[in-house]
Amino acid sequence: MKFENQYKQLLMRCLLKGDEKKGRNGNTTSLFSENLKINLNEGFPIVTGKKIFFKKALGEFLWIWGGRTDIKFLNEYGIKWWDDYSKNGEVVKSYGYQVKNYNGEIDQIQLAFNELKNYSRRAVISLWNPSDIKDQALPCCYTQLIYNRVNDKLNLQVNFRSSDLFLGLPYDICVMALFLISMAKKLDLKPNILACNLTDAHIYDEHKNQVLEYYKRPNYTLPEFKDGKLENYKHGELIKAELIL
Repeated sequence: MKFENQYKQLLMRCLLKGDEKKGRNGNTTSLFSENLKINLNEGFPIVTGKKIFFKKALGEFLWIWGGRTDIKFLNEYGIKWWDDYSKNGEVVKSYGYQVKNYNGEIDQIQLAFNELKNYSRRAVISLWNPSDIKDQALPCCYTQLIYNRVNDKLNLQVNFRSSDLFLGLPYDICVMALFLISMAKKLDLKPNILACNLTDAHIYDEHKNQVLEYYKRPNYTLPEFKDGKLENYKHGELIKAELIL
């Protein structure tokens, strides 16, 4: 099934069949254990029915992939949503730290790369580190990345403990697609399937009207990702809503 149709069906399934829950940041409608399986051969998986600021997704990817924790780098890409979670200009022991400096010593990207070179099924990147949670202003929402090599193709499964479906997930999918594309490039493989497993998939009450507005909009052909940029990204107008972390 095409990426954006899957995504829209997930949104409506959540609205129609989800359970009302009180969350840390407000009331939500929530589903347990949902998933998306996205074929990157159909194009780069960015939502087209509303505007997504790809530069921000790219900036967050580069921040994590590079093991960075500084807010200055994010701000250069127009990303402000981490500002409230920073201290002295740093987001302590969060995504980038766990990816490149797990327990102060392990570069998990290099570790996964080495495993995949040998066709291993142990190419796992862990972001949930119980020993560091006490130091984190916001524990990681996606907690594990598992790469899977099939001959000359590379797949990636991402496990989320929590997912804000309307605003957060579209950006997270872009970031995870870039994780898949970048690792595939390092290995001279073809990026293939991105699977997202969502433990708590939810829509905030204040986003419900915007979800319905987006659902009615047409989809456009997915763009291609080349040389660090999206080519032919056609999309609908921005739907204003506040990101809740």
